Amino acid sequence: MPDARRTVASAGAEASGAASPPRLTGGEQDACEADHPDLARVLADPAEPALYFQPIVDLQRGVIAGYEALARFHSHPTHSPDRIFAAADRLGHAAELEARVLAAALAARDRLPDRCFLAVNVLPHLLDEPVVAEVWQDADLRRLVLELNEAVDLDATTGLTTTASALRNRGAFVAMDDVGSGYAGLRQLARIRPDFVKLDRSLVVNIDDDQVKIALTELVGNFASRLNGWVIAEGIERGDELAMLVALGVPLGQGFLLGRPSEGWQQLDPGVARRIRQLSERSNRAASIESLMEQVTIRVGDSGSCAQSPDCPSCPMRAAANRGDPTTAGPDDEQAPRATIIVSNRCRPVALHLSNGPGGGTEPRRVPTTLFARPEESVTEVARRAMTRARASRFDPVIIVTEMGRPLGLVRMERLMLRLAEMST
Repeated sequence: MPDARRTVASAGAEASGAASPPRLTGGEQDACEADHPDLARVLADPAEPALYFQPIVDLQRGVIAGYEALARFHSHPTHSPDRIFAAADRLGHAAELEARVLAAALAARDRLPDRCFLAVNVLPHLLDEPVVAEVWQDADLRRLVLELNEAVDLDATTGLTTTASALRNRGAFVAMDDVGSGYAGLRQLARIRPDFVKLDRSLVVNIDDDQVKIALTELVGNFASRLNGWVIAEGIERGDELAMLVALGVPLGQGFLLGRPSEGWQQLDPGVARRIRQLSERSNRAASIESLMEQVTIRVGDSGSCAQSPDCPSCPMRAAANRGDPTTAGPDDEQAPRATIIVSNRCRPVALHLSNGPGGGTEPRRVPTTLFARPEESVTEVARRAMTRARASRFDPVIIVTEMGRPLGLVRMERLMLRLAEMST
């Protein structure tokens, strides 16, 4: 394969009529090669780049919730991956590298530990490139989180909203990476409505001693909550940073303190896990929202039948199928759930059917899902988020979901208000 850098340089010189550049001495040539990645060498090796995996940790329970796949170029150990991708983008070869990373991430996803997701960084303007689209358009993208890098101008990426919708239809989650590093962050959040929001490391470093960073983190967290997104704080390297993020209720974290990138699925250090749980218990003494949760019926909506993936063995619909039970209880069953969560065929909650209870004689009313919460969230935090909803939906039930967004049950606002009253006495 010819040297792409030389080909582009020669073409540019011929087009402009410029004179040929002066010849370099041997030492100067070696320095130039050391300073610029040899893209031809990278592209000629199908094993490049290799993937390393860094854990993403649940900052409430002290367990690993997922991993981020990070590209590493063994042929250029002194060059950062960002630099190699930037060079490839300038020379028109970034899509090929992006396709390799995405294909490798899909292969690694199939080896993931149970109840974990795999995040991979993508350049949003390359997702519709034919070589990249060929990887994901017909693939099962469940348990995969695609991080859209905020460093790229998303406003200039045409069709991104449509592409994000297509990715979600294939089962993927969408994340916004490096949020907080620029003025465009909140506007792009509103446009993409991501499932995950990654706080830029510049907000995390020394957050324990910076009131402005604390306020900005709360702002991003509140914004993400309104969009039913989960916040991930990256770059956690100090114990005091971890303590502040746990106290602020940031649900997920990543950084050298929690685990460095490695070739395999590393486990969380027991001492770190214990420390996280201690911090969580100290900062959240109110009862969790799970204590108010009621069981529900789960039914697939109009988008097809349940995929019943092997990665969700606790699925209520699968349990009902194994027992031979119908998906809805009969009207005369006094123990029947009084609400039904309607899900897509990927088990994402899309609506609720509510009634006045057994024997009420009223038709169930259908309401959209407007607020999700994880079972370990505090009553006070969920109540605060609920009261920031639009007036028409402010007293609709809260859907309790797993880390992967699958429904577990619901909490009615009247029970939530009663618990708040009990806590104030």
